[in-house]
Amino acid sequence: MNRKIISVFSGLSILLIAYFISSLIINNEEETLNNNTNITHLVNAIKIKNQSNPISAKVNGSLKSKNQIELFSEVQGKLEKSTKEFKSGQNYSKGNVLIKIDSKEFLASVKQNRSQLQNLVASVLPDIKLDFPKSFPQWENYFKEFNVNSNTKPLPNHNSEKEKFYIVGKGLQSQYFRVKNLEERLKKYTLLSPFKGTLKESYVSEGALISPGQKLGTFINTDLFELEVSVPSKYGNKLEIGKEVTLNSTYNTNHSGKIIRINNSIDYNSQSIRVFIEFKSEELKDGMYSEVEIPLGTIDDSFLLSRSLLINDSFVYFINTDMTIGLMNVEPKFYDDEYVVVTGLDDGLQILKSYIPGIYDGMKVKIVD
Repeated sequence: MNRKIISVFSGLSILLIAYFISSLIINNEEETLNNNTNITHLVNAIKIKNQSNPISAKVNGSLKSKNQIELFSEVQGKLEKSTKEFKSGQNYSKGNVLIKIDSKEFLASVKQNRSQLQNLVASVLPDIKLDFPKSFPQWENYFKEFNVNSNTKPLPNHNSEKEKFYIVGKGLQSQYFRVKNLEERLKKYTLLSPFKGTLKESYVSEGALISPGQKLGTFINTDLFELEVSVPSKYGNKLEIGKEVTLNSTYNTNHSGKIIRINNSIDYNSQSIRVFIEFKSEELKDGMYSEVEIPLGTIDDSFLLSRSLLINDSFVYFINTDMTIGLMNVEPKFYDDEYVVVTGLDDGLQILKSYIPGIYDGMKVKIVD
Protein backbone atom coordinates (compact mmCIF):
# COMPACT_ATOMS: atom_id res chain seq x y z
CA MET A 1 0.00 0.00 0.00
CA ASN A 2 2.79 2.37 0.91
CA ARG A 3 4.59 1.52 -2.29
CA LYS A 4 1.53 2.37 -4.36
CA ILE A 5 1.15 5.76 -2.61
CA ILE A 6 4.84 6.52 -3.16
CA SER A 7 4.60 5.65 -6.89
CA VAL A 8 1.57 7.89 -7.39
CA PHE A 9 3.24 10.73 -5.53
CA SER A 10 6.42 10.35 -7.61
CA GLY A 11 4.47 10.38 -10.88
CA LEU A 12 2.61 13.55 -9.94
CA SER A 13 5.85 15.19 -8.91
CA ILE A 14 7.45 14.41 -12.32
CA LEU A 15 4.42 15.79 -14.18
CA LEU A 16 4.50 19.00 -12.13
CA ILE A 17 8.22 19.47 -12.77
CA ALA A 18 7.80 18.84 -16.53
CA TYR A 19 4.93 21.33 -16.70
CA PHE A 20 6.97 23.94 -14.86
CA ILE A 21 9.99 23.51 -17.20
CA SER A 22 7.86 23.66 -20.39
CA SER A 23 6.20 26.85 -19.17
CA LEU A 24 9.59 28.44 -18.67
CA ILE A 25 10.69 27.46 -22.21
CA ILE A 26 7.51 28.83 -23.83
CA ASN A 27 7.81 32.10 -21.92
CA ASN A 28 11.45 32.45 -22.98
CA GLU A 29 10.56 31.84 -26.68
CA GLU A 30 7.75 34.40 -26.57
CA GLU A 31 10.07 36.90 -24.93
CA THR A 32 12.76 36.21 -27.56
CA LEU A 33 10.22 36.61 -30.38
CA ASN A 34 9.01 39.88 -28.93
CA ASN A 35 12.60 41.08 -28.59
CA ASN A 36 13.38 40.08 -32.21
CA THR A 37 10.25 41.80 -33.46
CA ASN A 38 11.34 45.00 -31.78
CA ILE A 39 14.86 44.90 -33.32
CA THR A 40 15.52 47.60 -35.93
CA HIS A 41 17.79 46.42 -38.79
CA LEU A 42 20.18 48.78 -40.53
CA VAL A 43 19.79 48.64 -44.33
CA ASN A 44 21.00 50.38 -47.48
CA ALA A 45 18.34 51.60 -49.87
CA ILE A 46 17.97 52.51 -53.56
CA LYS A 47 15.67 55.33 -54.57
CA ILE A 48 13.68 54.44 -57.68
CA LYS A 49 14.02 56.65 -60.73
CA ASN A 50 12.47 55.11 -63.82
CA GLN A 51 14.05 55.74 -67.22
CA SER A 52 14.57 54.21 -70.67
CA ASN A 53 16.89 51.23 -70.25
CA PRO A 54 18.72 49.80 -73.28
CA ILE A 55 18.55 46.04 -73.62
CA SER A 56 20.81 43.68 -75.56
CA ALA A 57 21.27 39.97 -76.16
CA LYS A 58 24.65 38.46 -75.28
CA VAL A 59 25.41 35.49 -77.52
CA ASN A 60 28.57 33.72 -78.57
CA GLY A 61 30.08 31.71 -81.37
CA SER A 62 33.23 31.07 -83.40
CA LEU A 63 34.49 33.41 -86.10
CA LYS A 64 34.90 32.12 -89.63
CA SER A 65 36.81 33.71 -92.45
CA LYS A 66 34.21 35.14 -94.82
CA ASN A 67 36.27 34.25 -97.90
CA GLN A 68 37.40 30.64 -97.72
CA ILE A 69 38.44 28.89 -100.92
CA GLU A 70 39.04 25.20 -101.40
CA LEU A 71 41.89 24.85 -103.91
CA PHE A 72 41.51 22.10 -106.54
CA SER A 73 43.61 21.29 -109.59
CA GLU A 74 41.99 21.21 -113.02
CA VAL A 75 45.14 20.02 -114.81
CA GLN A 76 47.81 17.36 -114.45
CA GLY A 77 51.54 17.77 -113.86
CA LYS A 78 54.31 17.96 -111.31
CA LEU A 79 54.15 20.62 -108.61
CA GLU A 80 57.01 23.06 -109.15
CA LYS A 81 58.82 25.16 -106.58
CA SER A 82 57.52 28.71 -106.23
CA THR A 83 58.77 31.77 -104.38
CA LYS A 84 56.95 30.64 -101.20
CA GLU A 85 56.56 27.15 -99.81
CA PHE A 86 53.04 25.81 -100.14
CA LYS A 87 52.67 25.13 -96.40
CA SER A 88 49.97 25.78 -93.80
CA GLY A 89 50.29 29.23 -92.24
CA GLN A 90 52.00 30.76 -95.27
CA ASN A 91 50.82 34.33 -95.96
CA TYR A 92 50.19 35.69 -99.44
CA SER A 93 49.38 39.09 -100.89
CA LYS A 94 46.81 39.48 -103.63
CA GLY A 95 48.23 38.23 -106.94
CA ASN A 96 51.03 36.10 -105.42
CA VAL A 97 51.63 32.66 -106.92
CA LEU A 98 50.08 29.98 -104.73
CA ILE A 99 50.84 26.94 -106.88
CA LYS A 100 52.71 26.41 -110.16
CA ILE A 101 52.34 23.10 -112.01
CA ASP A 102 54.78 22.06 -114.73
CA SER A 103 53.22 23.14 -118.06
CA LYS A 104 56.05 22.65 -120.55
CA GLU A 105 54.29 19.91 -122.53
CA PHE A 106 50.99 21.75 -122.67
CA LEU A 107 52.70 25.05 -123.56
CA ALA A 108 54.26 23.37 -126.58
CA SER A 109 50.78 22.33 -127.71
CA VAL A 110 49.55 25.90 -127.32
CA LYS A 111 52.44 27.25 -129.44
CA GLN A 112 51.74 24.65 -132.10
CA ASN A 113 48.14 25.81 -132.44
CA ARG A 114 49.21 29.46 -132.49
CA SER A 115 51.56 28.63 -135.32
CA GLN A 116 48.73 26.94 -137.22
CA LEU A 117 46.61 30.08 -136.84
CA GLN A 118 49.54 32.17 -138.07
CA ASN A 119 49.87 29.92 -141.13
CA LEU A 120 46.16 30.31 -141.92
CA VAL A 121 46.46 34.09 -141.71
CA ALA A 122 49.44 34.01 -144.07
CA SER A 123 47.54 31.82 -146.55
CA VAL A 124 44.60 34.23 -146.87
CA LEU A 125 46.58 37.48 -147.17
CA PRO A 126 46.89 37.36 -151.00
CA ASP A 127 43.15 36.81 -151.46
CA ILE A 128 42.27 39.53 -148.95
CA LYS A 129 44.55 41.97 -150.82
CA LEU A 130 42.66 41.29 -154.06
CA ASP A 131 39.09 40.83 -152.82
CA PHE A 132 39.05 43.04 -149.71
CA PRO A 133 41.70 45.75 -150.24
CA LYS A 134 40.28 47.98 -147.48
CA SER A 135 40.83 45.25 -144.88
CA PHE A 136 44.27 44.23 -146.10
CA PRO A 137 46.34 46.71 -144.00
CA GLN A 138 44.88 45.53 -140.68
CA TRP A 139 45.29 41.85 -141.59
CA GLU A 140 48.86 42.51 -142.69
CA ASN A 141 49.64 44.25 -139.36
CA TYR A 142 48.00 41.39 -137.49
CA PHE A 143 50.29 38.91 -139.24
CA LYS A 144 53.44 40.98 -138.63
CA GLU A 145 52.66 41.45 -134.90
CA PHE A 146 51.69 37.81 -134.38
CA ASN A 147 53.90 36.12 -131.75
CA VAL A 148 53.60 32.43 -130.88
CA ASN A 149 55.20 33.14 -127.46
CA SER A 150 52.46 35.50 -126.25
CA ASN A 151 48.69 35.44 -125.94
CA THR A 152 46.83 35.66 -129.22
CA LYS A 153 45.17 38.98 -130.02
CA PRO A 154 41.60 39.11 -131.36
CA LEU A 155 41.19 38.75 -135.12
CA PRO A 156 40.70 41.97 -137.11
CA ASN A 157 37.11 43.13 -137.55
CA HIS A 158 35.47 42.36 -140.89
CA ASN A 159 34.08 45.20 -143.03
CA SER A 160 31.39 43.21 -144.85
CA GLU A 161 29.32 40.07 -144.67
CA LYS A 162 31.22 38.70 -147.67
CA GLU A 163 34.52 39.10 -145.84
CA LYS A 164 33.04 37.44 -142.74
CA PHE A 165 31.93 34.41 -144.78
CA TYR A 166 35.38 34.18 -146.32
CA ILE A 167 37.22 34.28 -142.98
CA VAL A 168 34.88 31.71 -141.41
CA GLY A 169 35.08 29.48 -144.47
CA LYS A 170 38.86 29.40 -144.33
CA GLY A 171 38.74 28.16 -140.71
CA LEU A 172 40.46 31.19 -139.15
CA GLN A 173 37.72 31.81 -136.62
CA SER A 174 37.50 28.20 -135.43
CA GLN A 175 41.31 27.99 -135.12
CA TYR A 176 41.38 31.29 -133.22
CA PHE A 177 38.89 30.03 -130.61
CA ARG A 178 40.76 26.73 -130.36
CA VAL A 179 43.89 28.69 -129.47
CA LYS A 180 42.03 30.88 -126.96
CA ASN A 181 40.59 27.76 -125.29
CA LEU A 182 44.09 26.31 -124.91
CA GLU A 183 45.41 29.61 -123.56
CA GLU A 184 42.68 29.68 -120.91
CA ARG A 185 43.57 26.14 -119.89
CA LEU A 186 47.24 27.11 -119.73
CA LYS A 187 46.37 29.65 -117.02
CA LYS A 188 45.12 26.82 -114.80
CA TYR A 189 48.71 25.56 -114.39
CA THR A 190 49.35 28.59 -112.15
CA LEU A 191 47.08 29.45 -109.22
CA LEU A 192 47.24 33.07 -108.02
CA SER A 193 46.07 34.42 -104.69
CA PRO A 194 42.66 36.10 -105.27
CA PHE A 195 43.05 38.25 -102.14
CA LYS A 196 45.36 38.88 -99.22
CA GLY A 197 45.23 35.85 -96.96
CA THR A 198 46.85 32.76 -95.53
CA LEU A 199 47.01 29.09 -96.41
CA LYS A 200 44.88 27.32 -93.79
CA GLU A 201 45.52 23.76 -94.99
CA SER A 202 48.03 22.22 -97.42
CA TYR A 203 47.68 18.71 -98.83
CA VAL A 204 50.52 18.58 -101.39
CA SER A 205 54.23 19.35 -101.42
CA GLU A 206 56.87 20.27 -103.98
CA GLY A 207 57.53 17.57 -106.57
CA ALA A 208 54.20 15.78 -106.09
CA LEU A 209 52.30 14.60 -109.17
CA ILE A 210 49.04 16.53 -109.34
CA SER A 211 45.92 15.04 -110.92
CA PRO A 212 42.78 16.82 -112.19
CA GLY A 213 40.22 17.19 -109.38
CA GLN A 214 42.80 16.74 -106.62
CA LYS A 215 42.35 18.92 -103.53
CA LEU A 216 45.44 21.03 -102.94
CA GLY A 217 44.58 23.09 -99.86
CA THR A 218 42.37 25.72 -98.24
CA PHE A 219 42.99 29.45 -98.58
CA ILE A 220 41.33 32.08 -96.36
CA ASN A 221 41.42 35.84 -96.01
CA THR A 222 42.67 37.27 -92.70
CA ASP A 223 40.81 40.55 -92.26
CA LEU A 224 37.15 39.83 -93.04
CA PHE A 225 35.15 37.49 -90.82
CA GLU A 226 31.63 36.27 -90.27
CA LEU A 227 30.05 35.15 -87.01
CA GLU A 228 26.93 33.01 -86.84
CA VAL A 229 24.97 33.24 -83.58
CA SER A 230 21.59 32.04 -82.35
CA VAL A 231 19.22 34.59 -80.83
CA PRO A 232 16.01 33.59 -78.95
CA SER A 233 13.06 33.87 -81.30
CA LYS A 234 11.18 36.18 -78.89
CA TYR A 235 13.62 38.93 -79.89
CA GLY A 236 13.18 38.31 -83.62
CA ASN A 237 11.13 41.46 -84.20
CA LYS A 238 13.93 43.56 -82.70
CA LEU A 239 16.66 42.34 -85.08
CA GLU A 240 17.60 44.53 -88.05
CA ILE A 241 20.04 44.11 -90.93
CA GLY A 242 22.77 46.75 -90.74
CA LYS A 243 22.53 47.17 -86.95
CA GLU A 244 25.88 47.76 -85.22
CA VAL A 245 27.15 44.94 -83.00
CA THR A 246 30.03 44.86 -80.51
CA LEU A 247 32.32 41.82 -80.30
CA ASN A 248 34.52 40.90 -77.35
CA SER A 249 37.34 38.59 -78.45
CA THR A 250 39.41 36.13 -76.43
CA TYR A 251 42.13 38.82 -76.40
CA ASN A 252 39.72 41.09 -74.44
CA THR A 253 39.58 43.51 -77.35
CA ASN A 254 36.36 45.05 -78.67
CA HIS A 255 35.48 45.21 -82.35
CA SER A 256 32.51 46.70 -84.17
CA GLY A 257 30.56 44.81 -86.80
CA LYS A 258 27.14 44.78 -88.38
CA ILE A 259 24.35 42.31 -89.01
CA ILE A 260 24.41 41.30 -92.69
CA ARG A 261 21.87 38.44 -92.78
CA ILE A 262 18.98 37.16 -90.65
CA ASN A 263 17.52 33.70 -91.18
CA ASN A 264 13.73 34.04 -91.30
CA SER A 265 13.14 30.47 -90.14
CA ILE A 266 13.11 29.45 -86.46
CA ASP A 267 15.02 26.39 -85.32
CA TYR A 268 12.45 23.83 -84.17
CA ASN A 269 14.51 22.43 -81.29
CA SER A 270 16.11 25.57 -79.81
CA GLN A 271 13.42 28.08 -80.86
CA SER A 272 16.14 30.48 -81.95
CA ILE A 273 16.94 32.54 -85.04
CA ARG A 274 20.31 32.39 -86.78
CA VAL A 275 21.95 35.79 -87.22
CA PHE A 276 25.07 36.45 -89.30
CA ILE A 277 27.41 39.29 -88.34
CA GLU A 278 30.36 40.65 -90.32
CA PHE A 279 33.57 41.97 -88.74
CA LYS A 280 36.60 43.52 -90.42
CA SER A 281 39.86 43.48 -88.47
CA GLU A 282 43.33 42.01 -88.86
CA GLU A 283 43.43 41.40 -85.08
CA LEU A 284 40.79 38.68 -85.30
CA LYS A 285 41.48 35.04 -86.16
CA ASP A 286 39.59 32.31 -87.99
CA GLY A 287 37.98 29.97 -85.44
CA MET A 288 38.29 32.47 -82.55
CA TYR A 289 35.64 32.08 -79.84
CA SER A 290 33.86 35.41 -79.38
CA GLU A 291 30.99 36.95 -77.48
CA VAL A 292 28.81 39.61 -79.08
CA GLU A 293 26.25 42.00 -77.68
CA ILE A 294 23.32 42.64 -80.03
CA PRO A 295 21.28 45.77 -79.17
CA LEU A 296 17.54 45.10 -78.98
CA GLY A 297 16.23 48.60 -78.31
CA THR A 298 15.04 50.17 -75.03
CA ILE A 299 12.30 49.66 -72.43
CA ASP A 300 10.69 52.94 -71.39
CA ASP A 301 9.66 53.84 -67.83
CA SER A 302 11.61 50.93 -66.33
CA PHE A 303 14.22 50.24 -63.69
CA LEU A 304 17.40 48.14 -63.84
CA LEU A 305 17.47 45.80 -60.87
CA SER A 306 19.93 43.21 -59.56
CA ARG A 307 18.50 39.72 -60.10
CA SER A 308 19.29 38.88 -56.44
CA LEU A 309 16.63 41.40 -55.33
CA LEU A 310 13.83 39.85 -57.39
CA ILE A 311 11.76 37.45 -55.29
CA ASN A 312 10.05 34.54 -57.08
CA ASP A 313 10.41 36.45 -60.39
CA SER A 314 7.55 38.74 -59.36
CA PHE A 315 8.25 40.69 -56.14
CA VAL A 316 10.71 43.08 -54.53
CA TYR A 317 11.06 44.24 -50.93
CA PHE A 318 10.50 47.96 -50.43
CA ILE A 319 10.62 50.30 -47.45
CA ASN A 320 7.36 51.83 -46.23
CA THR A 321 7.12 55.36 -44.87
CA ASP A 322 6.87 53.91 -41.35
CA MET A 323 10.28 52.24 -41.85
CA THR A 324 8.92 48.71 -42.19
CA ILE A 325 9.52 46.25 -45.00
CA GLY A 326 6.80 45.64 -47.57
CA LEU A 327 6.46 43.34 -50.59
CA MET A 328 5.54 44.81 -54.00
CA ASN A 329 4.63 43.08 -57.25
CA VAL A 330 6.68 44.03 -60.35
CA GLU A 331 6.73 42.94 -63.98
CA PRO A 332 10.08 41.66 -65.31
CA LYS A 333 10.62 42.75 -68.94
CA PHE A 334 14.15 41.57 -69.72
CA TYR A 335 16.79 39.39 -68.07
CA ASP A 336 20.54 39.23 -68.56
CA ASP A 337 23.21 37.42 -66.54
CA GLU A 338 23.24 39.86 -63.60
CA TYR A 339 20.32 42.26 -63.96
CA VAL A 340 16.64 42.37 -64.75
CA VAL A 341 14.66 45.29 -66.21
CA VAL A 342 11.32 45.67 -64.40
CA THR A 343 8.29 47.94 -64.54
CA GLY A 344 5.71 48.72 -61.86
CA LEU A 345 7.90 50.62 -59.39
CA ASP A 346 6.95 54.22 -58.63
CA ASP A 347 9.50 57.03 -58.76
CA GLY A 348 10.77 57.95 -55.30
CA LEU A 349 10.04 54.53 -53.83
CA GLN A 350 12.92 53.09 -51.82
CA ILE A 351 13.89 49.45 -52.15
CA LEU A 352 16.61 47.38 -50.52
CA LYS A 353 20.05 47.70 -52.07
CA SER A 354 21.01 44.15 -51.12
CA TYR A 355 19.19 41.07 -49.91
CA ILE A 356 19.02 40.51 -46.12
CA PRO A 357 18.87 36.91 -44.84
CA GLY A 358 15.77 36.29 -42.76
CA ILE A 359 13.91 39.33 -44.11
CA TYR A 360 10.13 39.33 -43.69
CA ASP A 361 7.15 41.54 -44.41
CA GLY A 362 6.75 44.13 -41.63
CA MET A 363 10.33 43.97 -40.38
CA LYS A 364 11.52 47.25 -38.87
CA VAL A 365 14.49 48.89 -40.56
CA LYS A 366 16.58 52.02 -40.49
CA ILE A 367 18.16 53.41 -43.65
CA VAL A 368 21.87 54.19 -43.47
CA ASP A 369 24.03 55.89 -46.08
